[in-house]
Amino acid sequence: MSIPENRTSIPPFPAPDQRESEAQFWELMTHLHQAFWIKNAADTAVLYVSPAYERIWGRSRASLYDGSHTFLDSIHPDDHERVAAAMARKQETEGYAEEYRILRPDGSIRWIWARTYPVRDEHAAIKRYAGIAEDISERKWAEKERSRLAAIIEYTEDAIVSITMDGIIIAWNNGAHRKYGYAAEEVIGHSILVLIPPEQAQEYLSVMKRVRNGEQVAAYDTMRRRKDGTLISLSVGIAPIEARDGKVVGISKIGHDISQVRTLEAQLIEAQKMEIIGQLTGGVAHDFNNVLAVILGNGELIMQQLGPDHSLRQSMAAIQRAAERGAGLTRQLLIFSRKETVQFAVLDLNEVLQNLDGMMRQLVDDSIELTVTPGVLTGQIKADLGYVGQVLMNLVVNARDAMPGGGQLGIATSDFTLDETFASQHPGAACGDYVMLSVSDTGTGMSDEVKAHLFEPFFTTKQKGRGTGLGLATCQTIVQKCDGHIGVSSDVGRGTTFKIYFPCVIQPSVSTARPFPPGPLPRGTEALLVVEDDSEVRLLVCGVLRSQGYTVLAAANGEAGLRAVLDHEGPEIRLVISDVIMPQMGGQVMADWLKTRNPELKVLFTSGYTDDAIAHHGVLDPRIAFLSKPYSIATLAHKVRELLDAPPTQALR
Repeated sequence: MSIPENRTSIPPFPAPDQRESEAQFWELMTHLHQAFWIKNAADTAVLYVSPAYERIWGRSRASLYDGSHTFLDSIHPDDHERVAAAMARKQETEGYAEEYRILRPDGSIRWIWARTYPVRDEHAAIKRYAGIAEDISERKWAEKERSRLAAIIEYTEDAIVSITMDGIIIAWNNGAHRKYGYAAEEVIGHSILVLIPPEQAQEYLSVMKRVRNGEQVAAYDTMRRRKDGTLISLSVGIAPIEARDGKVVGISKIGHDISQVRTLEAQLIEAQKMEIIGQLTGGVAHDFNNVLAVILGNGELIMQQLGPDHSLRQSMAAIQRAAERGAGLTRQLLIFSRKETVQFAVLDLNEVLQNLDGMMRQLVDDSIELTVTPGVLTGQIKADLGYVGQVLMNLVVNARDAMPGGGQLGIATSDFTLDETFASQHPGAACGDYVMLSVSDTGTGMSDEVKAHLFEPFFTTKQKGRGTGLGLATCQTIVQKCDGHIGVSSDVGRGTTFKIYFPCVIQPSVSTARPFPPGPLPRGTEALLVVEDDSEVRLLVCGVLRSQGYTVLAAANGEAGLRAVLDHEGPEIRLVISDVIMPQMGGQVMADWLKTRNPELKVLFTSGYTDDAIAHHGVLDPRIAFLSKPYSIATLAHKVRELLDAPPTQALR
């Protein structure tokens, strides 16, 4: 077959009189999927290129024949220098074989594998160069995809493990290393049972049986054992690895860590539990507080009539303490379930301690030495006075119970600055200046396990019936509402110290002295209206006020209260004491109607409902007089006198 040295056009198909071998050659070139070419000895002209060139390069063969285009022109810029150098060295290297990319006229990129080699004559001189090129784009893209998938498998957070049918580990990615703690070289060739806790063995065998039968097992939640012996929660999906004939030859397992999901689920359940507690507490608070109001109020009246040596005085005192404990527990539940609104005020913590000193000493007996050490404070705290007292009482009671045989209980205050080191070691703490309240005891102390659950609701180490498990959880809730931090240090047999950090504020503090002095209850002669739907509470309040000299009208709801005022022919009503939420007409609506008739009328609202239940009735404004049930008769009597004596513009009601 003769090929001219300077081919300038696509050669025609061979003539019929050519030899049969030449005809076969041209037919092969026409149908060859690879591009084949022949160039002259000087490598300056293309003598022949097969039709496949046009399909692969997207260019005409004529552009190569006439020299308007070369092979180098199509090479991708990133590969151009490397391939050009290989072409330049092909005489010394007896040709070249390269993989490179080309740019087609339509902008698409194709991968090419090309090989060029010299064709020599009988004297070993190069007379031509021949070359062949194959489009390997699909293979390169497949390799890239496999590399991408391999990278995903290797660096995914999930543990991907392959095992034989007998459970021998044959593949182990970095995710498995991170999840289980074993390096690949430690486990490959060993049984997968090293990861299976004994209690999960039956589950594992059951799943493996299904997979060996060719079944793919969807993700299921289980436990696995790490190298250090700890257990982790995983969602595991298992699939068989099948040969071409469908036979299962191996098993692939993907384990996804769901420990965080389990933690979030537990938090959600806890939040839902607290919501249910809050709803339950709010639902029963009204009725329970009315019951306690009747017990406490009548108890006070009886105690006033009993002499100091009366045989029933001790029994009545026990009833009073039980009722007060019930009121405290209700308040504690409301605090914890976030059903009460904190009434913030700037307080001097030392003054708070001084006013609570007597109450704290009543909580402990003579076997416990109580020492209160107020420090020199440069600032105040912003908190609810009642809540600070609640925290202190809870901590004192806990300290007392931790010292059944007696001991020392110390309460102290001081300034404290939380720095970055402290904040980093105590999650939830923020840097800044604080006022610290510490409560220390020399009691039994706590183990690390107990401390880990210390602030969980309903967690208690006390005997059944001795504790609710809400005390410390309530303390934490209160402190968090004050933007503070609570911490504990304790060792078994060495006592416990709680430290509470309240953010320091530099503002004038309000007095925390008791608002009502001891002694006889204040009296009066004014006309009052009591509106209360609970008959027992209504009877108690009316009886107390009448005994103090007041003229008292009574009504069971707002509508009846309006009628009572309209029908009243005596002295003008000066003050209305009304429950907020009542059937037919509530207290707020009734008060608005009455004030249209008498703008100077004063109103004292009461309620046993939680604050969020009465908030939309508009009575939580600090300018509005309000008593939360249960209240003492002394508190009621003093509050009534205080409102009656106040100037008309002092209160909104």
